[in-house]
Amino acid sequence: MLEVYLFVNPLGARCMRSERNIMRLADHLNSKVSFQFVPLLNQQIVGQSLSGRPTLAERNARFNIYYEAILAYKAALFQGKRKGRKFLLNMQKAVVDDHEQFSQELALSLAKDCRLDLDMFKEDCQSDLAKQAFQTDQKLAAEMKIEQSSSAVIFNCDVSECGLLLDDVTYESLCDVCESQGVATKEMLMAEPNYPSTEQATSTMLGLNHPHLHVL
Repeated sequence: MLEVYLFVNPLGARCMRSERNIMRLADHLNSKVSFQFVPLLNQQIVGQSLSGRPTLAERNARFNIYYEAILAYKAALFQGKRKGRKFLLNMQKAVVDDHEQFSQELALSLAKDCRLDLDMFKEDCQSDLAKQAFQTDQKLAAEMKIEQSSSAVIFNCDVSECGLLLDDVTYESLCDVCESQGVATKEMLMAEPNYPSTEQATSTMLGLNHPHLHVL
């Protein structure tokens, strides 16, 4: 079984593509794939989202927007992983493709579209539980030495307890991992019409400071 942790900017276009690539892989693999989209928030992500030389006030404002978006995502996850993933993808589509600004009003509209319990969602968005879940995610990112979004750590639970770090999650890079781990051949996974085979990704082996993970 493959276990995938994708660290995401909840409002990022690149992360949205990475998420779709992972779900696409899960659809095409015969073996089981367990995946989690883990929100990541740090000053590097905030800085990359701003142009020029932003002021401290501008950086704080953008940080707060991302933080509120993450809490909304965590609140959606509390009502089920599928609903949470759908909420995240819809939120990214609204911001990236439809150029909407993230707001509590947008979050509520998306929650309604995802058929979430709205009263529970609103309460969870402000809850200590959501804030604690955010802190747990940031701790996990630190343990895995993740600093940039759209990074993934992949484990083949049937072979090793070590993880493979992908700096950029393209479908082709995921196919390379599957082939190297003996899960499936790249040729089989990429045998789809009109798929561009020019995507590249850098990968490095990652040793993790985690009680159940060891250096390869």
